[in-house]
Amino acid sequence: MDYKGHVCPVCNKAFESGDDVVVCPECGTPHHRECYDSLGQCINQNRHRENYNYNREREVNADAEADIMCPFCKVQNPYDSKFCKSCGRPLTFSSYSDNKTNETDDSENHNQEAAPFGTPFVFDPLGGVSPDEEFDCSVKASEASKLVKTSTPHYIPQFRQYHKIGRTRFSFVGFIFGGGWVLYRKMYKLGTLLTVLMGLLALGDMYIRVCFSTDVTVISQQYSEIMNNMSEKYAYNFYTAFSDFFSSLNQQQVIICIITLAITFLTLLIRVLCGVFGNRWYYKHTIKTVSSIKAQSKDNKEADEALKSRGGVNVPLALSLIASYYIITYLPMFF
Repeated sequence: MDYKGHVCPVCNKAFESGDDVVVCPECGTPHHRECYDSLGQCINQNRHRENYNYNREREVNADAEADIMCPFCKVQNPYDSKFCKSCGRPLTFSSYSDNKTNETDDSENHNQEAAPFGTPFVFDPLGGVSPDEEFDCSVKASEASKLVKTSTPHYIPQFRQYHKIGRTRFSFVGFIFGGGWVLYRKMYKLGTLLTVLMGLLALGDMYIRVCFSTDVTVISQQYSEIMNNMSEKYAYNFYTAFSDFFSSLNQQQVIICIITLAITFLTLLIRVLCGVFGNRWYYKHTIKTVSSIKAQSKDNKEADEALKSRGGVNVPLALSLIASYYIITYLPMFF
């Protein structure tokens, strides 16, 4: 059977001709093979006991109303959707000219993914995710957004992606700011640990640069000389080049060089971990916090007030710690 035009229920992307499709033998639900393998089972596994049938439900929905195709990413959406469940863009817009519907120039053909001129700006705080969509522990997207507050169109779709397929995008802001970003998102325990580690590494680097400034200068000069002669003298033979580099240093300078490289590597490692796992940490923090608040609250009103008070970001703390880190890092430059 050709499933072109159908939508994978895991990644919410339409099947294309030639896609490797895995069909559940019980209910007939199609999946991309990589999506099925990531789950290890049919996404509708829990509905098999209800005699769920993919094709039958699709026919019923088709009889009710036709799906709406997103004009930007071409994903099919339920007929009553206002925003695309894949890219989050509005599904309806006004054309900039009703008199030119049949005229298309080359620039328009090469820019089909761009919104037409005159498209009204519509802000969707959940980034195309339904407010009633549930994540882990029965936490709804609307509840998670109340805790996130800032940048919900970015994080809520990330939460949905992690809930469905266990993966999120790389967090560049987490990579750049490390523990400061974690504290900014009010993950205080983890943020404090990471910030302290980065601070100790920065202090160690500052101590070496200030107390062993002469040795650091010699190391820098020797390294620059090796790099300048890399093509002529060493013909880009890095093994020989760095052998000569370490041979030109005394024992204390070698130790200082190794410690400095270790500090740089560990600092970069912390940043990479924040980038790779940052959105996952924030998802788990959000689910845990929302679940705890709901369990301790008497009613929805009390829960909403608690989410608003504990949610959002901590700008002063994050900025002060990030500023302190960069002061420690660049202070030796003035000595």
